[in-house]
Amino acid sequence: MAVPDRIPDTACKEVRFFCDYWLSLRGEAHLPACDLIDPLDFFPYISGVFIVEGRRLDELRIRLAGTVYRELYGFEITGKRLADLIPFSHRRDLLDDYARCLHDQMPVYHASRMNWRNRGSEVSYERILLPFGSDQGVERILGFAQFFDIHGNKLFR
Repeated sequence: MAVPDRIPDTACKEVRFFCDYWLSLRGEAHLPACDLIDPLDFFPYISGVFIVEGRRLDELRIRLAGTVYRELYGFEITGKRLADLIPFSHRRDLLDDYARCLHDQMPVYHASRMNWRNRGSEVSYERILLPFGSDQGVERILGFAQFFDIHGNKLFR
């Protein structure tokens, strides 16, 4: 099954796995239903998974976050509002990605570098945001990020 058009051929295998997963759940529907998400389907990658709930950008809340995000932030982020975690005034690119996923109702791929912790090392990452919902629109976003060190080696396996 082919990944959506916006995902580059150079995306890491994990991102491509999640694109194929989303496409298989979507089938002929516009969006795959939220109740189709089964963490056992992607258990090998669960540490890099997050699920965000909400229909509008200002109400998005982290429903589930893998252990990678505790390492990156330095605290548990499950239950937090996305707007409280990411200083959107400094990371407009992240805000735009979530807004685009909600609006376009299509997967959004992003590759960049980041350093959210005061003394943490800068890392590069590839992230996919996958919309789930109903005829009323996106209700959840299943996300996955793969992080890399300065040499391109995968972190948090």
